[in-house]
Amino acid sequence: MDKVIKKDEGEKLKSIQQIIETVLVDTQPAVLAMIVNVDGSSYRKEGTWMLIQESGAQIGMISGGCLENDLHGRATQLFRTGKVVTVEYDLSSEDDLDWGRGAGCNGVVTVLVRDIDEDFRDVLDFLHKQMQSNEPTYFLQSITDYKQYGCITADGIRCGEIQSDVTLNFNNIIPFQRKAEQMYFDEELVYFQLVWPQPLLYLIGAGLDARPLARLSENLGYAVHLLDWRSNVCNEVHFPTATSIQIGDVRKLLSNTKFSPLDSVVLMTHDFQLDVDIGRQLLLHKLLYFGILGSKKRTKRLFDGVLPNSVHSPVGLSIGADGPEEIAVSIVAELIAVRRGKLI
Repeated sequence: MDKVIKKDEGEKLKSIQQIIETVLVDTQPAVLAMIVNVDGSSYRKEGTWMLIQESGAQIGMISGGCLENDLHGRATQLFRTGKVVTVEYDLSSEDDLDWGRGAGCNGVVTVLVRDIDEDFRDVLDFLHKQMQSNEPTYFLQSITDYKQYGCITADGIRCGEIQSDVTLNFNNIIPFQRKAEQMYFDEELVYFQLVWPQPLLYLIGAGLDARPLARLSENLGYAVHLLDWRSNVCNEVHFPTATSIQIGDVRKLLSNTKFSPLDSVVLMTHDFQLDVDIGRQLLLHKLLYFGILGSKKRTKRLFDGVLPNSVHSPVGLSIGADGPEEIAVSIVAELIAVRRGKLI
């Protein structure tokens, strides 16, 4: 009998997803800091969020540690006020010691810092539901009038206080592209960013080499789903933080899985005939990433001597990796490159 173990996905959310999840389940006073503009270079880019709670807990990073102390100090002045401020940090001077022994980032970073009130929580709740539905959504914040903010979906649904003439394009967007910038609508300067759902990674095969791959992928924000036919290797002991574990006939499990173009899959069963069946089954789906463990010669044999364009083989970037841990690094590096649009 097929067995499915699902876990609380809230434990695995990272970055913006984790921030939103935390705000919705923990109602203690909190302040949100987000980078809305970078002039020059900086450690983090536009679209980066950081949450500071009244308890002192912090989720996310705005910089490499240069700005966090200052932002914590500002947060203490904003809790429960409903106020919003923008702060400009000039990190361009290598001799400037204001932000921690000379940041030398050669950029000017503008951070919007907001007390999270009930109205803003409602917008975050809407954004969270969109991400749970696997739908990218634009978040907007007026820089001219801080009371104007909200979301716009691909279907044109709006949440929050947004000018009716603000329109944003969802056509031809590249999955997981970092789109965050400021633009004038009439005379109003508006910051907007495209917020993506959490990336999903399906690992088919739960052998020893899948363990470091699952662990590293989860640390970088992926929700990892395991599929295998062996309960003695595919279990919570070996994969304690996996989002779900499915045990049974993998072909059947896959036929009941709804993949989206935002999903990534790594096939690593070490069973040639099983890989033949599964590989051809997966070719029927449009995926963001489909990698197969093994040599290119072996992968070609899976597909009658022809390597499909949509298949990454050998899986992972060519960095001379040796052993499960290093191979996991190479695979995750390739996943990131594809997700960031740096590799097709």
